[in-house]
Order: sequence, then C-alpha cells, then structure tokens
Amino acid sequence: MEPKLHTITISVSNREDAYDKVGMLLHQYADKIKLRVGYPIEQKGVSIIFIIIEITNDELGALSGKLGQINSVKVKSMTLKF
Repeated sequence: MEPKLHTITISVSNREDAYDKVGMLLHQYADKIKLRVGYPIEQKGVSIIFIIIEITNDELGALSGKLGQINSVKVKSMTLKF
C-alpha cells in the first residue's frame, strides 16, 4: 500500500493526564510527520494538535486507534486527495 498524506486533529481535554502519552505515541511516527502544530488553550485546560503525516491507510488506522484509546483524547483524520 502506498503512503498518502493525511491530516490528524487531536483534542486533549485533560492535558495533565494525557499530553505525555500523546507525545510519546507521536514520537514513534516522528520520521513520517511533515507538520505538527500544537495550540494549548490554558483557560479551558484543553490542547489541540494538528498533524500532517505521510503514512499508509493501515498505519493511519493504527495510529488513530491508539490515540483514541487514551482517556480524554479525541481524534479526527482525513486523507488528502490531489
């Protein structure tokens, strides 16, 4: 299967509990991440992470599934089509 570009939006509603777990998981894909932007909203205790990554659909499913298993984390992904 050929790698494609995907966007992943990750919302972390409990930064103290989940942020390190998300960071460690994303570190495993560091060589495939093309862009990573994080925006903490400290007043609400929430962080939004936006990623552009080049991986296969199977890898996207695995990464999204692992992220979604972390408490207080929600994940949305989309494949970019050109």
